[in-house]
Amino acid sequence: MELATPLTTKVTICVLTYGDYPRLAERVIESIRSHCPRSEYRLIVGANAIGGETLRYVQSLEMKGDIDHLIVSPVNLYKSPMMRRMFDKVETELTWWFDDDSHILEPGALASWLARVQAAPESTVMWGQSARCDNKESFTNLEDVLGFVRSAMWYRGLPPPSWRVGGKGELDFENRGTGDGRWFFILGGCWLIRTKTIRALDWPDLRLRDDDVFLGEAIRQNGWNLANIGTPGVALNTEPRRGHMR
Repeated sequence: MELATPLTTKVTICVLTYGDYPRLAERVIESIRSHCPRSEYRLIVGANAIGGETLRYVQSLEMKGDIDHLIVSPVNLYKSPMMRRMFDKVETELTWWFDDDSHILEPGALASWLARVQAAPESTVMWGQSARCDNKESFTNLEDVLGFVRSAMWYRGLPPPSWRVGGKGELDFENRGTGDGRWFFILGGCWLIRTKTIRALDWPDLRLRDDDVFLGEAIRQNGWNLANIGTPGVALNTEPRRGHMR
């Protein structure tokens, strides 16, 4: 059963659950139900290889109309492939993403995040807690990261981050005699994005299983900006990483 939430709703909240962790799934979903007015959001839940208790919980919410779309995979699709399935269902202007180890802490969190969007120029397309990686080993196993970026459909010709001379177009970054090898991105546990950005980038990249850093680079390539707003009203990444988590 799907709740006929009005399409004038501005934001779809996407929650990705994984494995046999019913406490986490319930905590994040109940935080949304408790702190966000139901008329102001649509809810999509992706379930990767979840346990029986979690399955019964999310199915009961779907039956009551508290979840607009429930996508269940008995095997772990990993984060990016499940994300694509979830994003296919999004019809709103904005998409608010939650991993299951993040959750809302207080009423007004949704309004606070939306206020940031309203105050931002159109060139700002993503909001959350900014982070930085200075070497590829900290976020990917790809051997040829620069080649990966240059072969992407979202590549627009800007030199990718690299400490080699010429990285990001820098010949002598900070007088070091190097390029600029800094990769800026928004932490993946919770972020807000303009849905048209997802569509323009055809995100996630089909070649990825789980990566937030490349999204930051895809946004930079297209001349758009990230907004470092922290995580107002949200607890971010509260649990240890769970192996091949998503």
